[in-house]
Amino acid sequence: MAVAIDESTTSLVFARWTLHGDGRLTGGDADIQLPPKEWHVLRLLLASGGALMTKDRLLELAWPRGEVADESLTRCIYSLRKHLRADKGFIKTIYGKGYRFTCPVRVGQPPQGVMHVCSVCGQASNV
Repeated sequence: MAVAIDESTTSLVFARWTLHGDGRLTGGDADIQLPPKEWHVLRLLLASGGALMTKDRLLELAWPRGEVADESLTRCIYSLRKHLRADKGFIKTIYGKGYRFTCPVRVGQPPQGVMHVCSVCGQASNV
C-alpha cells in the first residue's frame, strides 16, 4: 500500500530511520543531509508502498526536465544504499525494470524508546 505524502509531510519512518521533510536522514548515530535528488528519489521509493518503481518513472519524477541518463539514477541509488549502511538491502534492484523499497514505511515522528521489528527483514531496532 502506497504512503500518501505531500510537501507538508514532516517525516517518513522506516525501521530505525527517519527521512525528514528538510532532506535529513536520521537513524541510530547518523544525521545526514541528503542532496536534493537523493532526498527526492528516496521519498519516491518510500511513498511507493513496496511497489515497483520503474527506472523511467523515477527519472520522470526526480528529473522532470528529462535530459538525464540512467547512470544518474544508478549513482543516486548507490549513494542512498551507502547512507543506509547495513540496511542498504531495503532498496532492492529489479534488474532491467527498476527498484522496490522493501521495508514498511509510516508517516510521522518515531515514538521515543519503542522497539520496532521490520516485518520484511526481521531486524529489531529502537526508533
